[in-house]
Amino acid sequence: MRFRSLALSVTAALALVAQAAPGSAVPSPTALADKAVGGAESPAAPAAPEAPDCKPVKAAVEHRTDNSASCLALDVKLDRLPKLGAQADLVVEVSTSADKADVDLDLQLPATLKWVEAPHGLEAKTKPSKRPVDRGGIRSAEGRQEVTGAEPLRLTGRIEAVGTGPVEIRATANTPSGAHSATDNNYFTVGKESSKPGIAVDKANEVAPTASPATRANLAWKHRPVAAGGAAEGPGKGEACVTGTWNYVEHTGYTRVGANAEVRVYDEDADGDELLASGVTGELGDYRLCFANKDDEGTGQDVKVRFATENPQWVIRSKTTKAAYEFTTATKKGLKNGATADFGDVQPAAAELMRGVQAFDTINSAWDFQAKGECWDTEDGTCRRAVVNWEPDSTSCCWYDLQEDAAYISAATPDLPVVVLHEFGHGLMDDVYENAFPNSPNCSPHSLHRASSPGCAWTEGWPTYYAATVLEDPTFRWETGATLDLENATWGTSFPGRVWEDGDTVEGRIAGSLIDLVDASRHEKDDTCSEDPMGPLWDTFVHHVSGTFEEFWQHRTADGHDVGTSALTCLYYNTVDYR
Repeated sequence: MRFRSLALSVTAALALVAQAAPGSAVPSPTALADKAVGGAESPAAPAAPEAPDCKPVKAAVEHRTDNSASCLALDVKLDRLPKLGAQADLVVEVSTSADKADVDLDLQLPATLKWVEAPHGLEAKTKPSKRPVDRGGIRSAEGRQEVTGAEPLRLTGRIEAVGTGPVEIRATANTPSGAHSATDNNYFTVGKESSKPGIAVDKANEVAPTASPATRANLAWKHRPVAAGGAAEGPGKGEACVTGTWNYVEHTGYTRVGANAEVRVYDEDADGDELLASGVTGELGDYRLCFANKDDEGTGQDVKVRFATENPQWVIRSKTTKAAYEFTTATKKGLKNGATADFGDVQPAAAELMRGVQAFDTINSAWDFQAKGECWDTEDGTCRRAVVNWEPDSTSCCWYDLQEDAAYISAATPDLPVVVLHEFGHGLMDDVYENAFPNSPNCSPHSLHRASSPGCAWTEGWPTYYAATVLEDPTFRWETGATLDLENATWGTSFPGRVWEDGDTVEGRIAGSLIDLVDASRHEKDDTCSEDPMGPLWDTFVHHVSGTFEEFWQHRTADGHDVGTSALTCLYYNTVDYR
């Protein structure tokens, strides 16, 4: 595989400059290779402390896999829900477990809200936005504030509703280095006469024409159908057919095809809809389904098409109803024998539901990546369906529930495919390990760049590797805009506010080791590893229940796969020393 070279945004570049801390000694890749072969001792990590010095604020939940570490907490509330033309106070509260911390705040309103008065010390700005939920733009209030551990920082601004419909207020808080962050979102629906909390979604939702040509979101992997067969060749005698494409608009504003989504054709009758045909969309979101064209009234069918965020292998569903999201076309009346009804290129009509369809397509990239077997666990004969719970107004993020065998993501998480796939990766490990999920002490909270425990580092590092490999992007991304390069961190690597710790108790080191074993980009001089990610690594993963990365490496050795100098050097570059 080949990772694409990605340019950091100005904000991310300032937050995470990919260079060693001043005065720290970073060995060259050649020196690392010499030490890996010669057995010299590992160089010491830089002594610069991570600022601010604090304890993470999140509490542990035993049966959930994820609980990331941060010294900040953020809460956004409204004193009332403003109807169209009305105003409300927006109250922001920031707290820290550090003695003192500088915090960069960014409060974002969609185009249907505006600032009457921004919170004191924050500057109001208007920016374009391609996120469907923003309705074309955002009105932000930004600035740096000092927060102390003695009491929370409380700021109040005033907003006005200038449009109707669902709204998302986004708030982020970052330390200047990006090492600590917090987010909070507020959702409500603006009405002409009154407003309601949250975003209400009907089970069957409308579709709208696609406004621009659609393309695949991830071109790295060949399309892999979830079901055998292809489009129908009809119509035959006494039959009719339907055709069209299913699409969505992702957070970047690009229109994408919706592959492998369930599609059903119904005859609309007074006494209830009758299922005529079903299947899944193709590589380009396309479908063609045919059926016998005679209803109980003796005339042609009154036909409509319904799409859903599910198929036999995975589902994006409401955590409340436990049902997939469905989208239904208008009905075409009296379809004649031999006719093919073209329902055109369509997408969800509701902007706030685009993210659910995007999350479904992100999981589709993982299905394409695996490229073999009939199940996610390629050794299974009976498949476990992957379940991801998502709602357009959920503020809970993000974890995999070991009791429910289901992932939970927030409304905004689909904007971050790496996080969607990380949570899905937990479920894949749980599936492959037949619910014998490894013990992971000292894992709540945890950080990519800091030591936890061998079990925690393995169970968190592997899903991060999996996500990076599916996306062909070795960069972890957070909702706050912060990023972290997983591939190029080696001995002594330090970013502003983030000092990488070393060894196989650090989840980012395990993710980086696995990435370097399979990538073909060879960014580092002595990264000569280039395995098929569905080859030796996958073979060992599916045939053993490994509790730690060290145990995984022992299993890899027993399987007869490469554990020689080249492979060990790739691990050593990531400060994992198994020489």
